[in-house]
Amino acid sequence: MSTRHVPDLEHCQELDRLCKEKGIVMPETEFVWYERYQHQTGNWGIAESTPENFVAGAMLIPAPLVSEQGEWLPNTHQQYKYYKRHNGQWVCRFDYGTSPTGVHMEEADTEANARQKMLNYLIAEGIITKL
Repeated sequence: MSTRHVPDLEHCQELDRLCKEKGIVMPETEFVWYERYQHQTGNWGIAESTPENFVAGAMLIPAPLVSEQGEWLPNTHQQYKYYKRHNGQWVCRFDYGTSPTGVHMEEADTEANARQKMLNYLIAEGIITKL
């Protein structure tokens, strides 16, 4: 699996923190970030989130695929759009309405990171209250 289809660890950790803070039940994701070795911080990997892949008590952080993120984003035909700029950066745009000030944009190096940054923003702002 190419890791470009899942967000970076830092964005996934933020999602995990926000969901716990806001009381949002996190759906099961196809992949997770996991600590490779207990008692050794900073050594993370990505694996399928099947129970037999992990020892009991392993630290797991959901790592949603781009397709899973798309299912969670609101009203994708009207309010939410994403596109790739000529400089290779991905942009996610959320329109609050017709006002030019009612727009929020996130930019990142991959589509997965841009979408995750937008999801994190929408959760933090209370626009998304369930996944």
